[in-house]
Formats: sequence, structure tokens, C-alpha cells
Amino acid sequence: MTLESGSVYRPRTRTRWELFLDRIKPRSTAMRTTALVSVVVFFSLFMSLAFFWRTLYLPEIRQHARYLAIELDLLEQTDLQVTEDPFAFDLHDWLEQRVGVQIIREPSEFPTTREKLIAEFFTGRLEKELSRELNEPVTVYFEFKPSPQLWIYYPSLGKAWVREPLDFYAEYSAELILLWLLGIPLLTSIIILTLVRQLNRPLLRLQHAARDFTQTGKAPYLETNHGPIEIRQVNSAFNHMISTLQQAAQERTIMLAGISHDLRTPLTRIRLTAELMPDEDLQQGLIYDVDDMDAILSQFISYMRDGSDEKEQITDINALMQEIIVQFKPLKIIYQPQLLPQICLRSLSIKRMIGNLVNNAKRYGAEPVYLSASLLGAYIIITVRDSGEGVDEADIESLMQPFVRGNSARTTQGSGLGLAIVKRIAELHGGYVNARNHPDGGLEVSVGLPLVRKPPETTKTEGSALRKIKNRLTGET
Repeated sequence: MTLESGSVYRPRTRTRWELFLDRIKPRSTAMRTTALVSVVVFFSLFMSLAFFWRTLYLPEIRQHARYLAIELDLLEQTDLQVTEDPFAFDLHDWLEQRVGVQIIREPSEFPTTREKLIAEFFTGRLEKELSRELNEPVTVYFEFKPSPQLWIYYPSLGKAWVREPLDFYAEYSAELILLWLLGIPLLTSIIILTLVRQLNRPLLRLQHAARDFTQTGKAPYLETNHGPIEIRQVNSAFNHMISTLQQAAQERTIMLAGISHDLRTPLTRIRLTAELMPDEDLQQGLIYDVDDMDAILSQFISYMRDGSDEKEQITDINALMQEIIVQFKPLKIIYQPQLLPQICLRSLSIKRMIGNLVNNAKRYGAEPVYLSASLLGAYIIITVRDSGEGVDEADIESLMQPFVRGNSARTTQGSGLGLAIVKRIAELHGGYVNARNHPDGGLEVSVGLPLVRKPPETTKTEGSALRKIKNRLTGET
């Protein structure tokens, strides 16, 4: 965020790379943390597999291929000598019994080979090592059922296969391997996601409290006796800040009320003195200035007293509009009532808000003034439009700020708080304010008021919450 001279905070223009990262990155802290931890876990698993492959599996395959090649040479040599040497027959049986490697010549016992992607990934390395040891091409086929065994074929065997039982491989569990490969990352992600959500829950409460204070000027008390020490310190600082801000706002309201009360007495005397002056032109000028000063003081008080202390009640918007029309007679106001539901509002504040909009249209625009109230989705839209020349497009966004006035208003008296009061009252009701130049001329200001508002999250009444904050800050019980 950047701050320009004399303007409000504006977001910094983001680069294309930042916008691209925003689209691909998880939005929440919980998902980002889970994603980062998952990357670390998967990297750890990958490095574990790579370590197992390079330091355990490949050396074991080479060693097994060498021993198996020697066993095949011995078995083949004894198989050739069986018919000539009776001792070779005993040696042949001994090798088959002790080593377990057999030469199968019966075609009915040959394996039925088919592609096995996972098995071929491991047997391919053994084929390569055996081919290097035997100096001829070798085919290795793995069967897991009914018992794990390797079938080996190479051209010098003729029409025969070599079978090697793998008794110890029956102890391996595919379920355990899958649990290791998938269960560890999944369990880690679930644990991290749960922990981060628990850490984010106090931050979410802090977010809601800050939003409630922005909209209503009140915030719930945040617990400082439970949770991590960092969260308790943040909550304590937030409670202290809310107490300070509420006290400062109350002091400003009291100060402005005192100023208004003290200034109105000399203003009344000035007005009485002006009415006794013989010069009528000077008399009218002084009376006009006194009235304008009195109006400015009233707007200051209205801005500080936004109506947050007023009780809400069921309000008929059409009836409220009729009161505004009567209040501003003989100003020409055009209003067509529509069928609207009654909603719960601070009626006096809403009436003051609409009155400020009509007064601005009267002062800075031209007659007639168009009023409208319509239902749009979950909002009632109240619109006030004058028939003047409108304002500069560059000034529209800043008109809602306190003490900011458009170029067309600089030649007239005023405090620049009219639209700021409108915005403050609208936000107090959970609504919004939009301003634009109407295509037919004049400035159009629209206020959206929600039909149903979510009540602020509070653990206790506001009075007791404020007292609890002050007691904790002062150390009282």
C-alpha cells in the first residue's frame, strides 16, 4: 500500500508475475503451510527411495546376479556330466536342494509371461546384470503367486527355463509399502492442516473483531487467558487499542459537544446584534454566516455521533421518504414509492443520512431531486440524484472522505462532511455507498442497506466487555 499526498491509501500496482503467483498459490495460510510441509515430506520420501535404490538395491542386485550366474554355471556343468559321472548326479541333486535353483525342461511347467509394469521395473535391472555376467541376452520373469519365484531364460539353455524360489520375498507386504509411500504424506498433511487451522482460529476472531469495530465502533473482548502466548499478547494489545480508541472517540464527542454548546451562545448574540444593524446588506451577510457556522457545528456533531448508540427498530422506508419530502418543502422532489419489506434499522440515523444526500443535491445540484428506493437481491437500494452538472470523475472516489469537497462545492459554504456522514451511517448498518455521474446529468448517490445483517460476535455485553478491558489494563479485579 502506498500513501499519496492528500489522498487515502491505495494498493500498489501488481506485476504480471505477482498476479500469476496469486492465481496458483493457495489463498489461506493453512493451505500454504500444508502445501509447504507436504513438499518437504514428499522430498524426504524421494530422497529415502533414492538412497535405498543407490546404496542398497543396486548393489544387492549386482551381488545377486553374480551369485546366480555362478550357480547357473555349476548347475549347467553338473547337468551335462550326470550321464557320465555318478558323482555328478549326487552333486546335481545337492545343488538343487541347497541352492534351490532348478532347470525346468517340462513345457507344461513353463511360466505364462505377460507384461507387469511394476515388476519389470525391478527385473529389468537384474536382466542387465545377468546378461553382463553370462555374456548373452537374458530374460527374467517374476511370479508372486503361488509363491515368489524368478524364471530365467537365456539361449544356451535351449528349450528350458531356470526357476529360482524367492522364499524371503513372501514376507514383503505391498500394503505396508503403500502405507509408507502414501500414508505418511497424507497423515502429515492432515496433522499440519489441523494444527494450522487451530492457530488461525484466533486470527479469524481478531479479524471479525476488527471488522466489527470498523463498522459499528464496538468490538468484542478477546480472550487473553488461553491459547499460545503470542496470540494472548496480540489479543491483549488489541483490547488495549480498542479501549484507547473508544475513550478517544468519546472524548472527541464530548469536546465537540462542548464546543458546539459554548459557541452557539455567542453566535446567538451575534445574530441578535446583526438583526439590529441598520445596513440590511451587512445584516443579511452576518446572519447567513452565523447560520452557516451553526450548520457546520451541527455536521461535526452528526459526524461524531453516527447513531451507533441508537436502538434499531422496524422501519418503513417509504414512510421515511415521505417524511424527508415534507421536511424539504418547497424543494421539488420526485419520488415513486415501491413495495418494499420493512427492515430493522436505526431510523433516525437513516433519516439523517438521506437528509444529508438531499441537502447536498439542493446545495450543489439543481432541482428537481429524484428519490428512489428499490429491492435488489438482499439489499434495499436508496438513490438520490440531482439535476445539476455533476462532479469531476477524478473527484468521485474521494468525495466520501471527511473534509473533502468537490470543485463545484468550493464556491459555497460547508464542512465537507455530508457524504462522509452518509458513508459512516451506511457502514454502521452493514451497507455501502456508490456515487457516479448520471447519464442524464447530475450526481447520483446510491446507498445499499442489507435486509438481514449478521450480528457482531460478542461474548458479553459491550458495557461489561469495555469494563473488563479497563480492569485488566489497570490491574483491578
